[in-house]
Amino acid sequence: MTDIILVGAGGCMRELAWQIMESNKILNEWNIVGYVDKSHPDNSSCVKVANTEIKYLGDDDYILSAQIDINVILSVGSPIVRRMIYDNYRKNSHVKFPNLVLQNAMVCSDAVIGQGCIISMGAKISTNVKLGDFVFVNMDATICHDGVIDDFVSINPAAKLAGAVSVGCQTEIGMGANIIQGTRVGKKVVIGAGSVVIKDTEDACTLVGVPARKVR
Repeated sequence: MTDIILVGAGGCMRELAWQIMESNKILNEWNIVGYVDKSHPDNSSCVKVANTEIKYLGDDDYILSAQIDINVILSVGSPIVRRMIYDNYRKNSHVKFPNLVLQNAMVCSDAVIGQGCIISMGAKISTNVKLGDFVFVNMDATICHDGVIDDFVSINPAAKLAGAVSVGCQTEIGMGANIIQGTRVGKKVVIGAGSVVIKDTEDACTLVGVPARKVR
């Protein structure tokens, strides 16, 4: 098994820990050493997930002071926060960022995946898809053929990206959102849950509705 350290203390981390535990029942691939967060858990040295204790290791200094190679998973949903954490941790060359491909995820053999990506349970990555670094594909999300997803993108549960969709860096696609074929989504865009994107978007905007429209 490969030792990994999870970053974050919220629901995203706890849900990811559960997925890793479920995957280990079949693959026995990842050993969760513990987690780090900027604040200590209340009255405890651990958090519990599925009746399993996950040890609190400390704050960012635990990662930044590592003198041997360690594997770190940025288990934080926000693209902006994930980017900030990475920019801090990359100061230490001992910090490595493996990809997690979890139970029942389907990834085509010709997909190209960067570093630090999370492919959650039930996610589907089709043929000739390219993922940048630190892309978080949440449970039951789908990226169809020829998709290009830039760094630090979050694709939330059950979102569907049709063929040849491109998504700019640090964009967040809400739960159950749909993006039609060939659409280009800008960088730092927020797409609301359940929205349907039918045309290209500009950068740094928020889109909601069916069809999706820009809001302030």
